Amino acid sequence: MIKDITEKNNNVTLGAKEMEVLRENFPACFHADGSFDIERFKEYLKDKINVTDEGYELRFLGKNYARLLASLDTTTVVVPDEEHNSLPENKDSKNVYISGDNIDALKHLLKSYAGRIKCIYIDPPYNTGSDGFVYNDSFKFTPEELSSKLSISEEQAIRILDLARRGSATHSAWLMFMLPRLVLARDLLTDDGVIFISIDDNEQSNLKLLCDDVLGEENMVAIIPRVTKKGGKSSDVIALNHDYLFIYGKKTSPNLYPLSHNDSGFKYKDSFFDERGYYKLNQTLDYDSLQYSSSLDYPITIDGEVFYPGGSEEDYLDRKQGNHDRADWCWRWSMDKFRFGLEKGFIVVKRSKNGVRLYTKTYQNAFIDEDDNGYIVEFGDRTKSLSTLELTDSIYSNDNATKDVAQTIGKKIFDYTKPVSLLSLILDLSVRNNDLILDFFSGSGTTGEALMRWSVENDCSVNFILVQIPELTKEKSNAQRAGFRTIDEIGMERIKRAANKIKQENPLFHGDLGFKHYTLQEPSDIAVEKIENYDPKYIFGDKTLVDEFGVSAILATWLVRDGYGLTPEVETLDFDGYEVYRMPNHLYIINPGLTNEAVGGLLDKYQTEAEFNPQNIVVYGYALSWNEQQGLKDNMQTVQAGEKNMRINFDIRY
Repeated sequence: MIKDITEKNNNVTLGAKEMEVLRENFPACFHADGSFDIERFKEYLKDKINVTDEGYELRFLGKNYARLLASLDTTTVVVPDEEHNSLPENKDSKNVYISGDNIDALKHLLKSYAGRIKCIYIDPPYNTGSDGFVYNDSFKFTPEELSSKLSISEEQAIRILDLARRGSATHSAWLMFMLPRLVLARDLLTDDGVIFISIDDNEQSNLKLLCDDVLGEENMVAIIPRVTKKGGKSSDVIALNHDYLFIYGKKTSPNLYPLSHNDSGFKYKDSFFDERGYYKLNQTLDYDSLQYSSSLDYPITIDGEVFYPGGSEEDYLDRKQGNHDRADWCWRWSMDKFRFGLEKGFIVVKRSKNGVRLYTKTYQNAFIDEDDNGYIVEFGDRTKSLSTLELTDSIYSNDNATKDVAQTIGKKIFDYTKPVSLLSLILDLSVRNNDLILDFFSGSGTTGEALMRWSVENDCSVNFILVQIPELTKEKSNAQRAGFRTIDEIGMERIKRAANKIKQENPLFHGDLGFKHYTLQEPSDIAVEKIENYDPKYIFGDKTLVDEFGVSAILATWLVRDGYGLTPEVETLDFDGYEVYRMPNHLYIINPGLTNEAVGGLLDKYQTEAEFNPQNIVVYGYALSWNEQQGLKDNMQTVQAGEKNMRINFDIRY
């Protein structure tokens, strides 16, 4: 498990993945000595894209190092919170909360969720100088090793390692922190997926270049300012009252949904309410700012009362003599459309102290359309485009974020959070039933609360994966006084309390309001030493390396690795007191003490049950002695030679 990954990481070099893609798809571009013929490669591309030697790119100290980090696998194990996960509200939940470093979490998630996440929202450190951001990593390269992997001088390697280890908050350090996370996140997105990123002026220019570099400049959807506060000032001259929401697609056409047009103006009801919904009266039938058209300038008679565009018969007659401006009074609708609209109840005569005017009803769920046979009433939700000024509304401000947190976990428990309203808008734009959303800087858990509320309001099933590093709360802070030792504890508690509140408010809702919890754990130094020195032919195995992680953690880690995710339903099989774990294509043997009786029972199940056909037997190498492993393999050969004629793949993992 860890030994296998460590050996693989030792052989990773920068660009190895990209080279594999080139070798697979363009073998003719490689010479016998392994060198790459760039001119021949250009010939393949010349009719499809414009190949240029000019341009610009983002460069910073440690960029290639950051790309290398993205290509290394994690040696952490996934430890399930068995007590929490077995609670009634959580045992069947498809929501996931991970306590751990998000770069490790992303690497685990890629093994099961690559191409499956519809929406990612992140609120990374802004690197303001006061938000506590410093970059440190735990990768233990020597200058010589890094020099070899990146093909750079040892002097350059020393500079990079110094930046990575000294706790820097420079722009280069922030970019080195963000790049591998964005690279991994990109591969988690569905082809029509979208990522939303909150940022402010401290790093927004660098983030733009980084997103262009990782996600593609052509995949930028929008950069939207968001109001952070309405009052206050940042200096004697300028009040900094906004940050930004970056929106990028994985590809050029992410699947975004238009927003429902349900503003407060929709407050009137009529006899068509059941099918058309509320309506509003915000548009007069006549305008004087329209391009004048004689065909749209006609008298209208309703119940014996005659109406003219602009309200004046004298001006109407004057216009008909040709005395009109380029933009002058006329109706918005043709005579035929007006007659249809009047018949179908779309016209209102509105009287006020300023006179009488005709208004058209704007319904929530109905509008007039035209087909080959004339005008018709079409039914459907009225939608609108998202304005790039939408987030300047105060409902998206940090004041509301503070209120949201206070209503669940208390006042002044968490700083720098985002409002539920912002996440609700993001969900409206990007997800629908059965989609997955990921937030790997989950902080106070706003995304989790927002998604649960959104699921209730929209009566559909959308699930989250949240990741938060278990960073210690500040000494003598309100959070610490409230009993929160780490930030992830705040996030989980907020989601629990929000879920309970939602249940009370919506007693008939039976959707998913729980979550599974996992912690990412690094092996101890003692375990690493044992792993490095372990001989697979050791006659007794090493049961302490089962106890080091626990059977449930080993199984959870492997289930993610083999593509089953973090919320699978695992079947436990008992063979004469020895437990084996079954998934559709895998059988996991992790416990020590595999007896001949257990092997016989397993063999009998393969031979007698037609539906029992797991083709992969995965064995935790430390749990079984060499003789036990060999005995298992020898017995399973009987299955291959028997009626099923099924080839079983043995995977011994260390």
